[in-house]
Amino acid sequence: MFDLDPASIDNLLQEGARQRGVTIYAYRNLVQATAIDAGVTFERALQVVADFHKMPSGERKVLVEQLAILEERAARYGVSVAKFVTIILGDDDGDSPSRLNSTARIAA
Repeated sequence: MFDLDPASIDNLLQEGARQRGVTIYAYRNLVQATAIDAGVTFERALQVVADFHKMPSGERKVLVEQLAILEERAARYGVSVAKFVTIILGDDDGDSPSRLNSTARIAA
């Protein structure tokens, strides 16, 4: 994703507020709270939310359904979704930097 200039931020805020039927101030507060909860910048949260709402509704539905499955599976193993995804998407060839570092420490 790219950095947003002030005009782009204003446009995204206006569009998001209009779509949700709220004031720009209320929408800005919502995005700011989301950014804080997610541990990302305001701009990044605004970009992600805007991109998500520009997706065709079918794609959004599939994404949300997949997220629910990931959350359920992660909870089953007592890990966060991020850790679960990292585990299941591990490097197939065994050459990931973390694995190499672990191997080097064991060998030392």
